[in-house]
Amino acid sequence: MKRFAFLAIPFVFAACGDNKAVEQPIDAPPTPIDSASIDAPLPIDARVIDASNIDAPPAVTYSGTISVLEAAVLNPGTSGTFFGQGVQIGISFSPSDQVPPPVMEEQPGSPLGCKAWVYTRAQAIASSVGVDEGPVQINSPAATTTALYPACSYQAGAGYLCPEVATAGAGGTIAAGPAAGTATLTVTGTPYTALNTTNRYVRISGATNAANNGVFPIVALGAATTIVYANPAFVAETTPAASTHVNLAGIGPTPSAPDPGFLTDVSSVDFVHTAGAHVGAFTATTTAAGSVGDDFALDIADANRMNALPLNGSAFTLSCGAGSCGAGSASGTLINIVATDTTPSASPFDMPLPTTERVQIRCAALGATSITVPAAYSAFLMRAGIKRIQATLIRPTLMGGGLSNVTSISGHAIVGFTNVP
Repeated sequence: MKRFAFLAIPFVFAACGDNKAVEQPIDAPPTPIDSASIDAPLPIDARVIDASNIDAPPAVTYSGTISVLEAAVLNPGTSGTFFGQGVQIGISFSPSDQVPPPVMEEQPGSPLGCKAWVYTRAQAIASSVGVDEGPVQINSPAATTTALYPACSYQAGAGYLCPEVATAGAGGTIAAGPAAGTATLTVTGTPYTALNTTNRYVRISGATNAANNGVFPIVALGAATTIVYANPAFVAETTPAASTHVNLAGIGPTPSAPDPGFLTDVSSVDFVHTAGAHVGAFTATTTAAGSVGDDFALDIADANRMNALPLNGSAFTLSCGAGSCGAGSASGTLINIVATDTTPSASPFDMPLPTTERVQIRCAALGATSITVPAAYSAFLMRAGIKRIQATLIRPTLMGGGLSNVTSISGHAIVGFTNVP
């Protein structure tokens, strides 16, 4: 099961690559043998292969990203209002031979400046899911190592997820919710609390009606055995005994959730990683400032631009609103832009996997409160067949104490979507 697409995107600000390792070159094939360097034929019983004439492919390396971001998603259009907000946990580790290198770079070898990538469908899937490199526990505050979210672990075909284990069960009854577009799930036992339902999503599998299967944002705690969640297409049913359900943390925004949201500016966060096969154990912590990158606002013109990026290849700039990004509020500014050539569903927030290719642009600047996407990169988005563009503006704090090949960030983000006619 994939995390909701509006934030299942690589977030990188520093270190040796992003959470999909998109900056690592893919393995090159062996260098062709130069016939001029091969000795004259030897007697058959004396022939040897001179290994010095054959270049070995570069070793596969592993890199990754762990991010905790409070993301606010803009409503469609130009109102400057928000659909909702919530915490997105992004964890991914990838080998260098499964993802493409940049096709354009302003500052080669540096995580700063602007970069562009093109992914095939297979590469997009590989970068989104990644590989299993051991569990991650997100704690807060750092001083007491109190669990802030449930443990996150890798699930084949889905990537890293953070399930509320106590809510996992089978069967249940789906019925109409108290408001339009909502449904309820009632189960036996008493698994639901404010802690394991607030800013959580419910994943339902194996229901008789296909519309009931999926991952849906929980909008209220109905009772000790009932949750209320958003699913306008639900069909009332008693689900089969073999069906399953579980609440998930860190999937993304809760509809209509207002500021200040669920991750405060003074939050202190630890990322504790247990060693995997290729990435060692480490603990990354919030920096000396002691908190995540602060919440921020956009002026109405920039908020509207997030939902209507230029489609003519012109450069554009996005800046913090006046008085919104004070000194020390974040390590800098990053924009991540992704475009898909697959026609999205009716949802204004759908970002499906590409049919043929996915395009990604990322620009990052330390200490900055604004970011500019140059014309060459803006134009690169307009490749043939692009249907929808997602833009994510991030104000992160760089975490300390981790590994050089794993980027760890925490902070706030604003997300917008542009439809391409």
